[in-house]
Amino acid sequence: MTESLTGTLAPHLPVLVRMVDQHGREYASRIESVDATTITITSPAGASAALLASGRREVDISWLSPRGRYEQRCALIDTGARRTGQWLLQPSRRPVLIQRRRYVRVTAEVDVQVVVDGTETPATTIDISEGGFRVRLPRRAIEPLARTTVRATMGGANIAILGYVLRSIDVLANETEAVIAFEADGSGTDAIRRFVLNTQLRTRAERTSVANVRSGLSAETDTPAL
Repeated sequence: MTESLTGTLAPHLPVLVRMVDQHGREYASRIESVDATTITITSPAGASAALLASGRREVDISWLSPRGRYEQRCALIDTGARRTGQWLLQPSRRPVLIQRRRYVRVTAEVDVQVVVDGTETPATTIDISEGGFRVRLPRRAIEPLARTTVRATMGGANIAILGYVLRSIDVLANETEAVIAFEADGSGTDAIRRFVLNTQLRTRAERTSVANVRSGLSAETDTPAL
């Protein structure tokens, strides 16, 4: 296994599993262990039937790191015959860093509650996407990949969505900025998706209104005096 892979994968890290050549549904899983040649993940719920239907023994797994999203092609060695509830995978090529964003992100300030290590802390979002939030909260030390729950009210819906802290950095004198990635099967994503869409629509409407005002002012300026 490559050095870059062992440096980004760790036990308990959430991953997504997709059948090779199938670009639709992804199945949520989690890293159980990583060694020099194999990766063990929890058996993704519902994926066994899809694997059988595909007729393949290869899957793609993806995960988030501070550098971005990685994708890794793996051969499926064992689906639980020797490891109940686990899949044993063997990487068949180097992981690929995907720089493009998977979700639309909007700038928005929303009051939220962030629970890390059992401690609930008020925070404010900086930007929002269906895949996660960037938040600012009172300064505190947060371990990378720390499990977290984000509670918020979005579009009238109360949500509590599970995730993990991808990275954090201290800013100003008394604040910490944290990037939180959400679990693939987390509840609340519909409310976030609607919020992002509505924010985009409002932003476009505001830009159109400003452009129309400027166009009108320009037309008035260019009109010759009678």
